[in-house]
Amino acid sequence: GNSRTIVARVPRTTIALNNDQIIMVPEPPAASAEEMASNNNDDKADAPPHDHHDAPTLAMTTDPARLRLSPKAHPELVMATEHTTVHTEPRPLPYDSQRYVITKRLFHTPPEVLAMAVTSGRLVHERILTTPWKTIVMSIEAGCLLSFGVLMSCQVGGRWGGNVGVGNFVFGGFGIPFGLTFITILQGSELMTANYMYTTCAVLACSAKERPRQIRGLLLNWSLCWWGNFFGCVLHFTLFAWQSGLIKTIKIEGDNGLPAKSYSDTRRTLEHADVLYYASQEEFRADYYDESDDGLCQRKKFLYANLCKVLDLAQKKTTANFATTILRGWGCNWMVCLAMWLQTTATEPISKLFMIWIPIVLFVSIGFDHFVVNQWLLPGGVLLGGYYLDHHITWGNAFWFNLLPATIGAVLGAWSIAFPFYFLNKSYYQNMQTKKQEYHPVSICPTTLLSSPVHAGGTPEMVPPLSGDHEC
Repeated sequence: GNSRTIVARVPRTTIALNNDQIIMVPEPPAASAEEMASNNNDDKADAPPHDHHDAPTLAMTTDPARLRLSPKAHPELVMATEHTTVHTEPRPLPYDSQRYVITKRLFHTPPEVLAMAVTSGRLVHERILTTPWKTIVMSIEAGCLLSFGVLMSCQVGGRWGGNVGVGNFVFGGFGIPFGLTFITILQGSELMTANYMYTTCAVLACSAKERPRQIRGLLLNWSLCWWGNFFGCVLHFTLFAWQSGLIKTIKIEGDNGLPAKSYSDTRRTLEHADVLYYASQEEFRADYYDESDDGLCQRKKFLYANLCKVLDLAQKKTTANFATTILRGWGCNWMVCLAMWLQTTATEPISKLFMIWIPIVLFVSIGFDHFVVNQWLLPGGVLLGGYYLDHHITWGNAFWFNLLPATIGAVLGAWSIAFPFYFLNKSYYQNMQTKKQEYHPVSICPTTLLSSPVHAGGTPEMVPPLSGDHEC
């Protein structure tokens, strides 16, 4: 895992740097023109297009023969050609003056992932301590990006109907994972659920001297980023779900003294087509609970089922027990932080997307509580007229019976990943940091290397690495 192999080809000589040992391999005799023509004719069928005006070229290969090296004589060089994600490459041209072999890691080891988590946590702390406005902007951005995924889940999974299990899978598999992918891979914004893990790792890994500063950054981030996510979710719902009319709003004619608590278009800013009017609260409840094809949630092939999904989740979450919500938040963020850990293990975008998708589908399908997702759903339930359905759907109950306990559970879920993985990989992580501090780059003098003697018969001579202070 710590070995480094670099193979380069220059005219007449191949130079390899393997574990800081320089190996010289003599160039074999050049092929004749007839052999070149024969090889080109044999390979013409499967040879991809190649721009002949770009020599010398940069390419990747898994074929030792293309390097003109013997696998038996030089196995340490052939190792550099393994485990690459490139499946094809342009054919080497006779006049190529320089060839490279570039290897790519397929995944990162747990100590390396821990190092990345610690670095992310320290970056979050420095940002909040030096430029807090960046934390505010990035946390609002994270709330909006995740909200796009929640809106899609309601529009697709909320209207699925039929089987409850399949509906939960569709609700969790198409929407919310995409929002988390936007945050993690594309934008790098600050989502509070993942920050609980990153900032904890940064505090655990820091020295005693810098720990007060890291703790101060942790506390500031936990408070400011939480409210930034909340503002982003409410802003997104207000603009793109409520005022846009994508989800209808319930309105009771005359209201019977309810508008002060229902918050259902009290200023009459919504278009008439975006509002569902009922003569009384009893009429709305009867229509909502009607399970026939004429009921609100089944009408017009589940056209209004997205509204029913938001109101149903808001009712369940504002009436749940405080301790129950803590447990659901705990299980949720355990899976969210596991998704962050797994996507850090991967090295390319498709694998990262898949690693994020699996844990997120798992926790949403189960029914755990992601408090940032709830920061979109619960204000939505209040604004859409949830008070007409259940008097418990209010701002106060949303905070006390869901957002607060779900946040406590999210911290416990993040610690369920951060503490075990840190102490399991602590020694390896510290060894990595020590090696980085002791590492000194090697200065290579091409003139000295090319003029070094090579034994007869093609056996390369091991040349000791040059010191960093060596001058060519």
